[in-house]
Amino acid sequence: MNSNPRFVELMSKLLDDAISEGELTELTSLASTDPNFRSQFVDHLLLDTLLQEDLGHESLTALVDTVSLNPQPQTRKSQGIINPRLHLSVERWGWLVAATIAIVILSTIFFQSDRMAIANATQLVQAAIHTHAAAIERIYVVEITRGPSKELQVELPKDVRVATQGDRFWVQMRGQRAWAWGRDEQGAVWMTLGSSQAVVVDAGEMGMPLRYIGDLYTLNLETLLKSFLKYYQLESSDGPSGTTIIVANPRRQWSNRPLKRATIEVDRETKAIRKIVLEREVDGSHSVSTFTLVDSRLADESLYRPEGHLTEPYKIFGTDTQRVDRRERILNWFGSRADRWLRKQDSEPQ
Repeated sequence: MNSNPRFVELMSKLLDDAISEGELTELTSLASTDPNFRSQFVDHLLLDTLLQEDLGHESLTALVDTVSLNPQPQTRKSQGIINPRLHLSVERWGWLVAATIAIVILSTIFFQSDRMAIANATQLVQAAIHTHAAAIERIYVVEITRGPSKELQVELPKDVRVATQGDRFWVQMRGQRAWAWGRDEQGAVWMTLGSSQAVVVDAGEMGMPLRYIGDLYTLNLETLLKSFLKYYQLESSDGPSGTTIIVANPRRQWSNRPLKRATIEVDRETKAIRKIVLEREVDGSHSVSTFTLVDSRLADESLYRPEGHLTEPYKIFGTDTQRVDRRERILNWFGSRADRWLRKQDSEPQ
């Protein structure tokens, strides 16, 4: 049997799943021009498949018997030995060996492509995190569709835009009232009430409707994308107009995470997110939030705080202000629809 160090090296790379496209072409060429290499190629691949149990015992036996002139019982699997008649019949049944080589190569390429798609999706998400960390503010128009819910009777405005940079965001909402809001590092929500006052609501003070609004429109991109890398299975495919589509599904289908699925459209050139669709299940209500990129600009640091949306003289009512006072101000601005935005204290009448 011929011995060729290059052939041995390429076979080793193939079996270790570390072979490039060019090297795979070179290996195929060697196997097609030399009968000894061709037989070794088939023997190694079939043996590797058997040892990894990727091909069932019955299927492997049928393949060996088909190639053999006189089928014989296969030797013990524990010894890792293929029917010796397979090797003796390789030259006579060259066309079948070639077909076997083609099938194995195509299978190898298929699984390599599948793994490459997962790797590419991961790399794209990592690149998007880096891109969105730059001092560029990106503006997304938001559309919400949601299923019926008896508990969450929340009226949502039609004109909503989210500005985000890194892991920060602020939201501009236009409906019966125009207002802006955002979240600080501790999870507290600030919201403007006109141009001269704002209130801050701690995470533990929020009523269900305000928490629901926050869940629908929050876009902490860095945290969100990192969670995709850690907890979600990522798959990529070509999208429209120079984009790649990445679909994120929880690795554990029984996960109780509110985010059930995400679809991300990434610009292949800039690595910026053009669109992201988030499907959530909150308190038994299914919702879909679609964020579509409409503008990019230099980030204005002041807009990520309530002060940036107010004009002097202004007043910010923080968590050191009595809850009943802040609740009254919210109701005066938004009306009765905001009745449950701030949970009532035990001392307040229900």
